[in-house]
Amino acid sequence: MYQKVNEKGSALLITLCLMGMLTLVALTAVKNSNTDMELSFNSENSERAFYIAEAGAKRAVSEIYGSSTWRAGYNDIGFSGGTYTVQVIDSTSEPALDDTVIVSAVGELNNATAEVEIMLTPVYEYPFSYALFGDKGVSFDQTTCTDSYNSDSGSYATTVLSDYGSVGSNGTISTSKLVSIGGDAQTATPGGITLGAGTTVSGDTTTTADSVKIDFVPDAEFAWAQTNSTASTGLSGFGYTYNSGTKSLVLNTNSQVTLSSGVYYFSSISAGQYSQINLAAGAKVTVYVTGDIIFNQGSTFNAGGAPKDAIIYSQGSKLQFDQSNKFYGAFIGSNATVQYDQTTEVYGSIIASYVKLDKNACLHYDRDLASVRRIVKGETQIVAWREVF
Repeated sequence: MYQKVNEKGSALLITLCLMGMLTLVALTAVKNSNTDMELSFNSENSERAFYIAEAGAKRAVSEIYGSSTWRAGYNDIGFSGGTYTVQVIDSTSEPALDDTVIVSAVGELNNATAEVEIMLTPVYEYPFSYALFGDKGVSFDQTTCTDSYNSDSGSYATTVLSDYGSVGSNGTISTSKLVSIGGDAQTATPGGITLGAGTTVSGDTTTTADSVKIDFVPDAEFAWAQTNSTASTGLSGFGYTYNSGTKSLVLNTNSQVTLSSGVYYFSSISAGQYSQINLAAGAKVTVYVTGDIIFNQGSTFNAGGAPKDAIIYSQGSKLQFDQSNKFYGAFIGSNATVQYDQTTEVYGSIIASYVKLDKNACLHYDRDLASVRRIVKGETQIVAWREVF
């Protein structure tokens, strides 16, 4: 016999199952919707926290642009509904940073956090890119020359090249006969190069070069050098006089003075015949001179040493070389006239207002000086940026 199925009960069961499934689907949809809303909310807050952190970092960078020594940072500064905290880190707390400054900014908003870092370094200038540079002009007498060598790689004899001994001017370059320029000749004055008979230039010549600023050293740096000068304790030798009142240094004939490492400030330097200004073993010196520098016949400066270990900055009007001087160093004097007498040889670089080489004088540019850099006072630049989290 067949038993009759209760169709009403089956329909009710199916209906309840369908309702349960629909309820589950609805609950899942609501849960997913809430999750999506939370994710959207968190994403929006994280993005806003990032922009808050970026705003704090940019404000700090602006402060540093205005004052390169600013390191105060900020703590919980309100911005756009959130806050930012900024820390400025440099070599005083992290010696490995050297001249790099890190701006680290954290932005917070509704429990969302973001951090950005910006890395800054000073803007540098490289003043010794020429063997000779004369703002107003450079003049070569007969049989004078420039060439180059590299003191970091060996002696002059083993590294000399008839190249890279470039000469530049914002004014004019003129030569007598049989002059050898071992490099480029460049002026910023159209038609500003006049070459005498038998003159050779191993590189390019142009009279349409960009003008070059040579006033590299501000007055404030000379004032700093006066305060930090080691002249009273760093000099040794015989036959010389240093006047601590006037700051003048005078070497008598056949005298000798040795400079230990440090900064030196002089009002003037006068080196007598066959006198010597030497550097102590391993020493590096920077010399600031407000007046004139005179090297009499046969006198020497840092003879045989590395030119970049002996840099002279001058506010004076004269750098005078008499006959047969030997000078191993780098010189910048934006107001100075540099006069070479016969047979003087300079190993290094000279940047001045006007430079004149007499018969048989030469300048041997040290290519190692191209790496010498100076910080452009008060100027910094962004070199890297990243979002930490």
